Amino acid sequence: MAEPQSKSGSELVPELVSEFRAAPKTESSALRRPQLTMDLSALRHNAVVAKQAAGGRKLFAAVKADGYGHGAAMVTQAIRESMDGFMVASLGEGEALRQAGVTQRIMVLQGVMSQTEARRAAQRFLEPVFHHVSQIEAVGRVGFGLPLTAWLKLDTGMHRVGFTADEFPEAYARLSTLRGVRPNPGVLTHFARADEPNPAPTHAQIDLFHQVTATVQGDTSLCNSAGLLAFPDAGGDWVRPGIMLYGGNPFVTGTAADHGLRPVMTLTTRLIAIRTVQAGETVGYGGRFTASETMPVGVVAIGYGDGYPRHAPDGTPILVNGQRARLIGRVSMDLITVDLRGITASVGDSVECWGAQLPIDEVASAALTISYELMCQMSGRVARRIVE
Repeated sequence: MAEPQSKSGSELVPELVSEFRAAPKTESSALRRPQLTMDLSALRHNAVVAKQAAGGRKLFAAVKADGYGHGAAMVTQAIRESMDGFMVASLGEGEALRQAGVTQRIMVLQGVMSQTEARRAAQRFLEPVFHHVSQIEAVGRVGFGLPLTAWLKLDTGMHRVGFTADEFPEAYARLSTLRGVRPNPGVLTHFARADEPNPAPTHAQIDLFHQVTATVQGDTSLCNSAGLLAFPDAGGDWVRPGIMLYGGNPFVTGTAADHGLRPVMTLTTRLIAIRTVQAGETVGYGGRFTASETMPVGVVAIGYGDGYPRHAPDGTPILVNGQRARLIGRVSMDLITVDLRGITASVGDSVECWGAQLPIDEVASAALTISYELMCQMSGRVARRIVE
């Protein structure tokens, strides 16, 4: 199979925008109130920040889960000049990128589980990660026409997938001798706690990785976004930025802006009603919120059917007409209610759920989750558009 041809930079924006703008031109989608706006300039800016932090190491950009909900095809095209390759979770995600015209290297984190999958990966120049002996046994010693560029996962502390330090030498030797695999496979690990203030666990993982791989001839990779920013001396030939590319904070403390990152995704909708709720009356399913005084309550056209977190509690921040307000009452499928006391607002006003003016990490923290989940759970009924 010949490698797909890349597109020229001049063709970039029309191609990217066509997929996302086609839907709003139809009557039904034009009337959708929730809207995701993707800022390409912010995405490219964050990619440059990652490249600068890499300090000469090569970069696999994480675009799994459809580019963290942003659209993998859009992301790969927009930042291809800054990245040396891309990283996905599954073989299907990798094939989709090839079909979208991506020509750079593509790592497949979950690897392959059979000779059939290994052959497909080889034909499409995908680089599977081997993390369990069953994968090595399944692939066996057959050839695939084109040998696989493979990686082996070393478990240095995550204890999820990967070979332990004791298992590693034999696993690496077996993988290296497979007929269908190129010599000198790469080795990677994944940090379990690089996002936390205490650096000791990550330093321990780094030290173990270098001890175990001291004689390895292939490429190595250690750092995710948090590792890239917090552990510049971790080493390795490749780094794997993910959440930082999309403007999310890779750490449990601080903000994304602290690291010069800009939000790519902004989720907006409209205020569709304002009503007065009397003191003592409750709002929404289950009557979770009770008005302590007579107060104005805004009804906003978004809900868990759009991907807004159902478990968001009272007090979750939201912007109404550019003013900071708070969620009250239980999130329903299509609507949320907000406290409009002290807010100047009219029906039809714009509401920002997170994005350019309200950090997604702040909303995620209030909802006891992380920005990754909010980004990835946007539903298909939310209209999408791309801006520069």
